[in-house]
Amino acid sequence: MTVLCLLIVFVSSLLVKAFGNTEISQFEKFMIRFKKSYSSKEEFQYRLQIFTKNMEQARLLQQAELGTAVYGVTKYSDLTDQEFGIQRNSKEYNVPPTPIEKTESTMQPECDWRKSGFVSEVKDQGLRCKSSWAFAAVSNIETLWGINGHSTNLSVQQLIDCNVCGDGCKRGYQWHAFRTVLFKNLATENDYQEYQGRKNKCDEAVMSVWWISGFEMLPRNENAMSIHLSYNGTLTVVINSTPLKLYKGGVIHQPDCSKRVGDHVALIVGYHKKKKTPYWILKNSWGKDWGENGYFRLYWGKNSCGVTSYPLSATLDRDVKAKCPM
Repeated sequence: MTVLCLLIVFVSSLLVKAFGNTEISQFEKFMIRFKKSYSSKEEFQYRLQIFTKNMEQARLLQQAELGTAVYGVTKYSDLTDQEFGIQRNSKEYNVPPTPIEKTESTMQPECDWRKSGFVSEVKDQGLRCKSSWAFAAVSNIETLWGINGHSTNLSVQQLIDCNVCGDGCKRGYQWHAFRTVLFKNLATENDYQEYQGRKNKCDEAVMSVWWISGFEMLPRNENAMSIHLSYNGTLTVVINSTPLKLYKGGVIHQPDCSKRVGDHVALIVGYHKKKKTPYWILKNSWGKDWGENGYFRLYWGKNSCGVTSYPLSATLDRDVKAKCPM
C-alpha cells in the first residue's frame, strides 16, 4: 500500500471517529450530486464540519415545522450562513411608498400566474451578487407586460449595472429596481446582456424601451395581497430567508421565523386557499435545482416570515384587468 493510500485511510478513520459513517456517507453523496470538489483535505474537513452543522439545523427546522415543508440536503449545505448571505438584522436603504387602499371585489380561492405563460423561467443569481431584488422586480414587470399582450424577457443585469440606489450586488429592495426603471426604462436581455453575477459599468447607449408608469405598495395584509393577485398580476415581497437555505419542498410554516428580519426578495405568483394547509406560491432566483423547481410555498394567513412587510408591484398606465388562472 502506497504512502498516499495509507494517508487516505488514516484521514478517513479520523473523520469517521469525529463525524460517524452516516455523516460522511451523506456528505459524499452530496458532493457527487452537486459536483462539489475541494482543494485540500483541510477544506474537505472544514466543509464536512459545516455540512454536519447544517444537517443539525435542518433537523431542528423539521422539528419546528407546522406545515408540510421538508428540510435537508440542498446545493447550499456546505456553506455557512455568512457565505450564503443570510442576514440576521434587517436593513432599509430607502423608505418604500405608503400603502394604497385596494377596492377590488373578493379574492379567488386559488391563483397561479404561471399557467398564463407570462411568468419567465427561473434563473440563478449565484452567490457573488445579492440581487434577488432585481430578479423579483424584473419578473414582476415582465408579467405585467405579458398581461398587457407583450411577452418579453428583460435584462436583470441592466438593473444591477444602472441601479440609481447604490451598488446593485450589495443587496437591495424591489423599490430600488422600480425607481431605476422609472428613471431609465429597461432593455431586453438580448439587447443589453445576460446576467453576469457582478456589477459592471452601466451601458447607457443601449435602447431601453420597456417602461413602467409607477409602483405601488399594498396594505400589509394577506387578503388585500390575494385580491391584487386575483386581478392584477404578481407581487414582489421581502421575507426572512432563514428557512430557505435547507428547504427541499412543501409548505413552510415556521413559527420562529422572524417577521422583522427581511433579507431576501421573492415574487408571489399565486396562492391556494382550498387545501387544509393554505399557501403562497413564490418564485425564487436560486435556479431550478433548488426547492420545487426553483419555487417554494409559504403558509398563507399568519404573515409567515414577514411576507406582508413590503408587498409591492410595478404599475402600467395601460393596465388590463385579467383574472388569474386557477
